[in-house]
Amino acid sequence: MPSAETRELDPRDVLAAVIEHHGEKWLKFVLKVVRNQADAEDVLQEAVRRVLAHKHSFPSEEQVRMYLARAVSNMAIELYRSRKRERSQRQPIREHAIPVSGHACPDHKLEEKETSSERVRLLRIVEDGLSRLPVKQYEALRLTVLEPASISIREAGFSNGIPYSTLRHRSMAGLRRLRKFVHRALRSSASKLVLI
Repeated sequence: MPSAETRELDPRDVLAAVIEHHGEKWLKFVLKVVRNQADAEDVLQEAVRRVLAHKHSFPSEEQVRMYLARAVSNMAIELYRSRKRERSQRQPIREHAIPVSGHACPDHKLEEKETSSERVRLLRIVEDGLSRLPVKQYEALRLTVLEPASISIREAGFSNGIPYSTLRHRSMAGLRRLRKFVHRALRSSASKLVLI
């Protein structure tokens, strides 16, 4: 018979205690993200359901807590993003042309501020990624993507003395490297939201 230290825990055995100790803190966090008490409670319930449905055993109660905290955080972010998508899909196509009155809804102002700060953050990440590219890849991206002109890649290469295949290869390699950098930066900023 295995010792108590090496025995794997069924999350059902400790879930009630974990929720009792941390549930209120998690609920407050989710409420800040989704801004609705009923939705926050739903997120917590769905996270618990996911942990139970996973049918996974854990080495300790702390592992159960960490797994559930991650599930709560992921669910809150998923719900926030899905609600944001729903709102954007329901907006009129030409909403940007409608003047905003002085009595705009606080939710719209907050979303506008979030969208604006998100754009600024993404631009900073892209600028940082571009500055880390090798010189030749940056030059290729500048010629083919960053400085849009009416000339083709072939013409841009010819006018700068770079063979078409070389310019195309450098441009594609630069885009791949930049995309990886942006994805990594976004993942690391999203992981900071995960509960500890």
